[in-house]
Amino acid sequence: MPLKRVGIIGLGLIGASLGLALRRGANAPEVVGFDISSENLHRAARQGAITRSCGTLAEVCDGSDVVVLAAPVRAILELLAELAPHVQPNTLVTDVGGTKSEIVRVGEAALPSHVAFVGGHPLAGRLTAGVDQASDNLYQGAVYCLTPSPNAPAWGVDLATHFVETLGAQPYFLTADEHDALLAGASHLPYFASAALVNALTTQHSWPEMDSMAAGGFRSISALVEADPRMWADVGATNTANISRQLDALISQLQSMRDRITSGSDELVAELEKAQEAHRAWLARHGEPTHAANEPAPAGSKWPRWLQH
Repeated sequence: MPLKRVGIIGLGLIGASLGLALRRGANAPEVVGFDISSENLHRAARQGAITRSCGTLAEVCDGSDVVVLAAPVRAILELLAELAPHVQPNTLVTDVGGTKSEIVRVGEAALPSHVAFVGGHPLAGRLTAGVDQASDNLYQGAVYCLTPSPNAPAWGVDLATHFVETLGAQPYFLTADEHDALLAGASHLPYFASAALVNALTTQHSWPEMDSMAAGGFRSISALVEADPRMWADVGATNTANISRQLDALISQLQSMRDRITSGSDELVAELEKAQEAHRAWLARHGEPTHAANEPAPAGSKWPRWLQH
């Protein structure tokens, strides 16, 4: 099922990288794009991420086999209703939002029955998200979540699978509720924990003195706050219950850690070693290098410089 035309709404890092990945190869489809930022449109065109820019949603939908909503979650929810009058029969509409339950619910309610909606979320990206950082291999080998509802037509699921594979990504099927529950821990909690830690430290009176001593450890654990705050606020607002449960689990662990530190418990070392072992097991499953703290880092190591001393 060759793709002839794909419409992308939103041309930041994710949307522009989609266009570049689709345009790669001999039988590349036409890729048309829309963005409220004329600068993003011009940059995406100069990069070759789109073959033509569009001025309206109707123009994006006209003749497109697939229409992708590559915008923050709140914008996706609004776009689904705005798109409904323009999307043509037998078109797949999908998205790249970081939460899925509300998007899938709204998509099914807002879009006409002659189109298919399949929620999507590529587990790929960078901390700074802009069209300038777009890459044609951003999705190569990445897990790409697809969350079709029970009402999604088979042809739409097949087309979504083909679309993901065209990008070089690996389709991973699960329900929207499963996605949100799992990502609340694996993705959402790390961001909010990083933001809380930064705020906890930088609002203290002694932060100016700490600032001069904050080095690699602080740099690594605080790096996630460089992601778009508005995007993450949308994630928090549309996955509240799941993220709250994960924050409660983290608070419980922090309280336990505090108790072991203050009591001088012999269990502290065991808890720290348990975390280290779990982290190393995760690295090994994902093909990442591991080495003990007292061993020299291998040549060309991916580890930060501060860990190599």
